[in-house]
Amino acid sequence: MGGSQSTRKVTLEQGNMEGVVKVSASVVKRMRGEPEDEPSSDAPPSESEAGRPRDGIPRETLLPHEQKAVLHEALQERDRYWQDKLQTVEEKNAQLNQLTVEQFHKAAEEVEAKFIKQHYKPVCQDLQEAVMTCYVENPKQTLNCAQQTKAFTNCVENARLHSLRGTLGHQA
Repeated sequence: MGGSQSTRKVTLEQGNMEGVVKVSASVVKRMRGEPEDEPSSDAPPSESEAGRPRDGIPRETLLPHEQKAVLHEALQERDRYWQDKLQTVEEKNAQLNQLTVEQFHKAAEEVEAKFIKQHYKPVCQDLQEAVMTCYVENPKQTLNCAQQTKAFTNCVENARLHSLRGTLGHQA
């Protein structure tokens, strides 16, 4: 694994004309971002293949500044493609996010309707206040408050049983 090396072949030839560079078809395809065709043999490309790329401009006439322009255009085209792809993904993400937020708010409203919005009136409030007053008046002698505590506990238990009977009565 990893022992083989890449065997891409780039051929640049200096032509008869000053400042003209010949570029193989595979190099032009890579510059444009087009997929490369795997060569079936190591034979050099035919004259028609080497002479004219897909855009119809003979390779011999591509000057260095023209090569830069072709490369720049290919890069801009790729950039536009990925910008469009990114925008599409961001739009889908925004839609999913909106859907998730809506579902969350709906679920939160259902939970509030079932559990949180129920208000209860205090039970045995007068006895609770009597117990608290007794504890404040007798901070070191809490056993003196046993009678008030017992009355408060009985009141709370009776209110709970009454509430349960009312709930069971509504279900039947």
